[in-house]
Amino acid sequence: MSEVDAVEAGYARCLAETRRRAANFGLGIRLLPRERRRALSAVYWFSQRADDAADGAGPSGERRARLAAVRAELDRTLAGDPPSSSWAAVADASSRFEIPHRLYRELLDGVGKDLDPARYPDWPATLAYCYGVAGTVGLISLPIFGADGDDARRDAIDLGAALQITNILRDLREDACRGRWYLPLDLSDRYAVRPEAVASGNPGPGFEALVLAATEEARRRYGAARRLSDRLPRSTRACPVSLAAVYRGLLERIAADPTAVLRGRVRVPGPAKVARALGSSLLALAR
Repeated sequence: MSEVDAVEAGYARCLAETRRRAANFGLGIRLLPRERRRALSAVYWFSQRADDAADGAGPSGERRARLAAVRAELDRTLAGDPPSSSWAAVADASSRFEIPHRLYRELLDGVGKDLDPARYPDWPATLAYCYGVAGTVGLISLPIFGADGDDARRDAIDLGAALQITNILRDLREDACRGRWYLPLDLSDRYAVRPEAVASGNPGPGFEALVLAATEEARRRYGAARRLSDRLPRSTRACPVSLAAVYRGLLERIAADPTAVLRGRVRVPGPAKVARALGSSLLALAR
């Protein structure tokens, strides 16, 4: 297979994987021009490969070895020797859009924090985790969206934090059952909520107030990132705007019924998701 054929095959695989797995992300990516859509699908494929290695099934030692293997594959790719067609697509996207290589490594460092039981003492520590697993993805995506500059980078980091806090709240009980607690411990202590009690499904009377306090932090981050779309060309702004709108809808569903996260995974129904994505995109394009 020629290098060009490998890249094309890799993009096809990355796009297929994005369509298959990215229930929320997939809506926005379809609104991008072809070359940028393909590049972002390669970023998504890489981020999922990293997350699957660190957060998948198996004991910590196995997951640590899998993540080390992904890091070795990344090193080969960035050195010009991608080990598969999907990695060839990552290499092509990185070159085409001049994505800083350090960001890929920062993302691997971020997901590596999931190899061990998670506990974060305060919001700065939780937000540092959010940067590693989500803010890095935003920064990797910025050149694909056609943005640059400190303001855009700050917005991307804030948006990543907002999205990740939303994920943390959605998966609160599931993560607690796995020994992971991403909300700040000082915040949990304030409302007398213990992770073990959340895992059992009986978190006590302070649980709703805890979830609402974390919801407010996510709202602040969404608000801080609201100018990102204005810093992007019209041809790409619909993607991050629609993603933020869908996740903001999920956050508000959680805020309306905080105990819902104890009963199962909260979701935005398909029609509502599409309506939020398209409505927000049209508003962004009209500015």
